[in-house]
Amino acid sequence: TYLTSIGAPTMVVEKRVDLSGQILNETSSVCGSVSWPRKGKHLVFDGRFLHAAPTDLLEEGAFDEQCKFDTPIDISEKERKVLMRRHRRVTLLVNIWLNYKPFNVNAFPDTMLDKLSKVDMLGDANLFDDSKSSKTCGKVVVVKDGKGTLACSDHVTQKDAAIALTKMSWPMGRDNETIEALMPLELIRNCDEGSDVIIEWENGLSLSASHA
Repeated sequence: TYLTSIGAPTMVVEKRVDLSGQILNETSSVCGSVSWPRKGKHLVFDGRFLHAAPTDLLEEGAFDEQCKFDTPIDISEKERKVLMRRHRRVTLLVNIWLNYKPFNVNAFPDTMLDKLSKVDMLGDANLFDDSKSSKTCGKVVVVKDGKGTLACSDHVTQKDAAIALTKMSWPMGRDNETIEALMPLELIRNCDEGSDVIIEWENGLSLSASHA
């Protein structure tokens, strides 16, 4: 659940990773989604899928601009820090493990409960603002043979709806392994707050794991 409306979108790729960290090649085609933050918006997915919040999906300097705010002269340092916390990318993440308990995970200590930030960190506690629901849209981009096409809601490609693609890569967190994908970057960056973009890599050639 997004608690603020700023920062990079969440990207989820329907590629699962086994316990050894190897990517499972379950299907030839790959589907993914890019979800832009909006306060109160929920995002649910299989936690085994590859997921991250890549900052390079934002335009350069966009996050710095989002974090800027006017500081009143007559406020205390504590109040200023509260304002800073309201201008962060904040999410509430809930993981559910079935028939499995992760290693080295302990219950949050009761002695730390009073150290948690209060609700004033977020300002307006009304997370679910229906007036913003009209901004949410779901675009579907089909990537096949290195070309991108905007699809209809029923995933039938539209004529003359070519979408520019950008080759992007991200580190996998071990050795020099990276994951690469052709992304409709311009389309993603032009989306409204809270929007979603679904990407289907039809032949699986545009999304791969390789060693740099």
